Amino acid sequence: MPLDPRTEQAVRALWDVGTRNGRPPAPVPEADPWEDDDPLDPARGWLPVELPGVPSVVVRLHRDGEDLVVVEDVVELDVPRRDTVRVVEELLTGGARRRHRARGALGQLLAIVLHNPQPSELVVTVHDDDPEVPPRTYDAPVVLGTMTSGWVLTLPTVDGERTTPS
Repeated sequence: MPLDPRTEQAVRALWDVGTRNGRPPAPVPEADPWEDDDPLDPARGWLPVELPGVPSVVVRLHRDGEDLVVVEDVVELDVPRRDTVRVVEELLTGGARRRHRARGALGQLLAIVLHNPQPSELVVTVHDDDPEVPPRTYDAPVVLGTMTSGWVLTLPTVDGERTTPS
């Protein structure tokens, strides 16, 4: 099945954003919008576009237009197609922030017991071209693993305070 026009347009826009920010996407044969007859596996239902580097960003373009932006393998942002490229651009240009989830001593203690010393969410706010349209914010929990990237943990917080992992 060839790429539908919306997906092809999204792939081209992601390539433009990645290239403009010095992060051209990794080649994915089924996501090459410049070839006419590239098949998309109908069983999969989504198409990957990977932007290697720091932060690592993988966009899964779903057929239904509800895309998934995976950041550093520890954050999964659900984003509608209209904002997918804007979210990726914010990530590549430093527009992402962290929001602390645990507050107070008890919250921090519980976070340490649950092996997540920095419980937080990644927050990305995008603005429309039309100034009358209010900004939209997308957020998702940071799921820490053994090999969590320092990039996520050193992001400025929503409050403007910069934190460094200990």
